[in-house]
Amino acid sequence: MDRISIAADALIDAENANTVLKEFPNLSAPKSIEEAFLIQDAVLKKRGREIAAWKVGPGSGEMTITCAPITVDRVFKSPAKLPNSNKLKGIECEIAFRLGNDLPSMEMMYSRDDIKNSIKTLTVAIEAVETRFDSWPVANPLWALADNQSNQALIIGDEIEFFDEQQIKGLEGHLVIDQQEMVADAGFPGGDPLSLIAKLANHMSNRSSYIQARGLRSGDIITTGSWNGVNFATQNSLIKAYFNELGSAI
Repeated sequence: MDRISIAADALIDAENANTVLKEFPNLSAPKSIEEAFLIQDAVLKKRGREIAAWKVGPGSGEMTITCAPITVDRVFKSPAKLPNSNKLKGIECEIAFRLGNDLPSMEMMYSRDDIKNSIKTLTVAIEAVETRFDSWPVANPLWALADNQSNQALIIGDEIEFFDEQQIKGLEGHLVIDQQEMVADAGFPGGDPLSLIAKLANHMSNRSSYIQARGLRSGDIITTGSWNGVNFATQNSLIKAYFNELGSAI
């Protein structure tokens, strides 16, 4: 068994057993961004679940983009209930976009305008953050990236039609955890979310053959990063994320 497969199995086994890893076994830890994405793709193939969404954020240094697929079993319509067995219970207030047409992987580069013309709806989203490792934050960013950038679930609120980018300007989010409300005003972590989604679309051609063949598809939801950093829930917490102009997710 090769290193990529060993690493993918370790992540899957840790999640299935609800245990944590101190490190990747048998020297299988990713040594590069490319290997981290290969581990993501191997986990996806081994789990055998269809992609329903993507998370995307800005990169830094040599890591030009951070992104991960989110499978259909991890996307929930608000209101949703997540299991108390989740250990970290990290919560992020986000804005997500649903594509209205396919963006196949290809040699030409997608532009910001291509993305603007491809978006059908937008929605408030809550990302549930978990790690398969024994510490938070994960010290090695390649490990977090290989672990689907620490995604556990995505909860989406009611969707509204996207018709003008003015809809996503001048916004202020709010996150409520057990009646404690905080302002989520960090903005889109990657700056312009349309440009960030264009980066994601262009990134597809650098992935494994399955992802290259799939590309981004009509109906895919793309969530574009946290407006609050990460806050933490506890057992049976009640959570709401909202933007007055866009709606809410709970």
